[in-house]
Amino acid sequence: MDDLKLVADAHAPERPPSPVTTAAARRRLLHETRHGRGRTLPPARMPRRRLALVAGLTAASLVAAGWGFVAWRNRPLYRPEPLAGIGGPAADFLLTAADGRSRHAADGRFFHVHSVIGNTAVVRSPYRPGVRYTVEYTQDAYELSAKRPGELGPTARGRPITRASWQGDTVSVRPATPADAAAWRADLRPDAGALGLPAPEPRRGPDGSEGAELDFGVDDARRLPADPARLRAWLLNYATKFDHRRLDDPDLYLFTHAPSLLAAMPVRDEVRVAIYRVLASLKGVRLVRATDASGRTARAVAMRQTTRKDGTVEWQLFIDPETGRLTADQGVVVTPGTGNAALRPGTRQYFEVVKRAEWTDAPARSLLPRDFWDPTWQPPDEPPGG
Repeated sequence: MDDLKLVADAHAPERPPSPVTTAAARRRLLHETRHGRGRTLPPARMPRRRLALVAGLTAASLVAAGWGFVAWRNRPLYRPEPLAGIGGPAADFLLTAADGRSRHAADGRFFHVHSVIGNTAVVRSPYRPGVRYTVEYTQDAYELSAKRPGELGPTARGRPITRASWQGDTVSVRPATPADAAAWRADLRPDAGALGLPAPEPRRGPDGSEGAELDFGVDDARRLPADPARLRAWLLNYATKFDHRRLDDPDLYLFTHAPSLLAAMPVRDEVRVAIYRVLASLKGVRLVRATDASGRTARAVAMRQTTRKDGTVEWQLFIDPETGRLTADQGVVVTPGTGNAALRPGTRQYFEVVKRAEWTDAPARSLLPRDFWDPTWQPPDEPPGG
């Protein structure tokens, strides 16, 4: 007998499905065909342990990529390298100033600055239609910085401060030339308010030029490197901290921005010596003889820049080579642009005269305005007719 037949005979024949079972199966089939069109089966679930591992690896990859991008974007674009040996009268003058600052290095609890900030503008006569003349308008500016946080003491509101700046109460006006003086006197010497003049704006370079302002605080100022090559790299990397693009003209940036460290910020005098050495390495710096806004004629170092708005402006730095002290700076119009077309060539458009920039151990309250620290102080009454 065939073995397969023996196996088949040993099994009971399969019974056909009952009518009830057949009807139920038919209903389920019809329901799926009518209402289940477009349905997809859910994907098979990944085991929880494997799912957690994949999620962790994905998150780690994203974090690593993010940190990698941040590190790439914050990488230093400039590294310390030997300064260029330019030579010439301007470089010799600046190196002499560096030696002078080194000989007169000082220190103290506070760095005290008093300067006169000024701008030049063409104004309209407030009384005579069609009459215009050129005036210089100035205001005293002060700054006091402590070496240690909060050392200036509490303000009138009880908050300790490390740095304070303030302006004088008056914006003064003076005519630019004898012809301007005659027109101004004919208007009975109008003041800044009558002429619609704002407070002057301090400027050492064209508005909107490339690179960030050197607006760091006292802590960074005190930590600046005194090595000229490292200082140059530090300043240029700070300049590119926002857009992270190399500067088109790093020498011009350093010339127009680094001098703020000579007279405004509480840096160590060793850093000021390094700044002069950096300036001595720049291309395009010239030694000129010029007159500052106080009327003093002396040697200055200068660099020119041309823009559509400001035309060609010569930025001049007046330095006492014996002491290494910045005494004045100014921007002189060589050829006017679209934004200063009314100014004559040779006009001192922006200027500053540095009255004082020195370290001191004098009590902070003797240097600060009284309203900074005395909550009971009230300004004196104006005299009648004042």
